[in-house]
Amino acid sequence: MTSIGVIYKKEDRLIAATAQQVIKDLRRKGYKLNQKRAKFVITLGGDGTILRAARILHKSGIPILGIHMGGLGFLTEIELSELNEALEQIRAGKYQIEERSMLEAFVAGKRITALNDLVISKSGIARVIKLSIHGVADYIADGMVFSSATGSTAYNLSVGGPILTPDSESMVLSAIAPHKINTRPIVLKRPMVVQLIRGQEVNLTADGQEVLPLFEGQKIKIQNSKFKTRFIRLKEYDFFDRVKEAFGFGPER
Repeated sequence: MTSIGVIYKKEDRLIAATAQQVIKDLRRKGYKLNQKRAKFVITLGGDGTILRAARILHKSGIPILGIHMGGLGFLTEIELSELNEALEQIRAGKYQIEERSMLEAFVAGKRITALNDLVISKSGIARVIKLSIHGVADYIADGMVFSSATGSTAYNLSVGGPILTPDSESMVLSAIAPHKINTRPIVLKRPMVVQLIRGQEVNLTADGQEVLPLFEGQKIKIQNSKFKTRFIRLKEYDFFDRVKEAFGFGPER
């Protein structure tokens, strides 16, 4: 009996009700619901649900099959109506595994992991903050986005950062509303140490969901994680087709 897991957006009543029905259907098909021993995990929701699942599963290596139910769905693989066919494909071994790099930060003895991005920013209306990235530069800005390749199309893109292809293991550093107009995003691969030189009510946020408070003088080590997020892909994946569909960027077909 194949074990699988289901992660869904519990705050959304429609999605929660749909998830319960999906779980019943899966049990009728002979699947066992056991996330710790799962061959794969199904997510129901948008990209936010996938980001949460990625952080929950990152140490286990369990792959994710994302079902689009609301939101942008940039990372999801199928619609709900395609689930039965998808299960047959997986059972027959007709799928690929795609691995995505993750980021991690160490601060005050804690580790925080992200698939999309790690963001240092103010928690409310306050003065700009000053950050020193050792060996790189000092920044005076509203904050800083440290993005993975996967997250390069998220917050990083909205603050003017570049798009990286999903197979890249580099990170993008993009300032949020920098004080100097000649400040530009930087692409790096090596670990970095960031120090909060000045700033009150500042947080470090992982994927917009997990938050740690930061204090003046504190140092944060940011680097690529040894763990990967693994996705089940059932059809040919064209990254720039998805970029065009989501953002209208790219050549006309």
